[in-house]
Amino acid sequence: MGSISYHVGQRIKKYRKSRGYTIEQFSAMINKSKATLSKYENGTITIDIETLYDISRALNVDMKCFIDYQPPIFHTEHILPQNFYFNQARSYMYYYDGRIRKLVRSLLCFSPSVSGENIDVMLYVGVESFSDPDRCQHLFTGEMKPYDTITHMVLYNQINEAEKMYICMLNPMQNHAPAVGLLSGIGSTPFFAPIALKTLISKEPLEENEKLMNTVKLDKDDYHLLKYYNMLVVNRPAALFLE
Repeated sequence: MGSISYHVGQRIKKYRKSRGYTIEQFSAMINKSKATLSKYENGTITIDIETLYDISRALNVDMKCFIDYQPPIFHTEHILPQNFYFNQARSYMYYYDGRIRKLVRSLLCFSPSVSGENIDVMLYVGVESFSDPDRCQHLFTGEMKPYDTITHMVLYNQINEAEKMYICMLNPMQNHAPAVGLLSGIGSTPFFAPIALKTLISKEPLEENEKLMNTVKLDKDDYHLLKYYNMLVVNRPAALFLE
């Protein structure tokens, strides 16, 4: 069983279940037997490109969400612009979710877009482990536009396109420091409303300790600026990260 076939199959299973289709229902939708679809999902047989296109269309999911597999050893040299902070294939994002009182870790994967103008982004939200991103709470895809001092990302939930996420990051002055910024979008339980929160993105995984927790939580300075300007203003990372 090849790693790529297994990866694609697991993605098909994830999206099929998210749409509420049983294996019997979906196999009929793509004109395949139940046994064949099961083998696709388990990665025991390789899917031809035409069948994958039919699956993508039936699930209303972009094909790139199935074929974003990266091998364990992935050389990143010269695939992304070298004059920006976000110039490698992976970054690690953290934010604090007050609804569950926990730090949420997420993985960002970057690749050059076909047009060459922007950078394609795959965001695995709420991963249990960075080494196994497919076990995530949500999957977003979109584009990143980096500038010298600031970086913008616009992302869409592949399960619900109406769930859109915007990330605006300040590129750090020091290359080894994390980038800090604002993540905004639509919140869920206990409310369905626009939300915004502080987020931190690092080139390397960070130690998940009290220092990190205090950095991603809103502090007294954030509340002061919010009260004074009536705006949520996100400053650069705490000096502790520059040690």
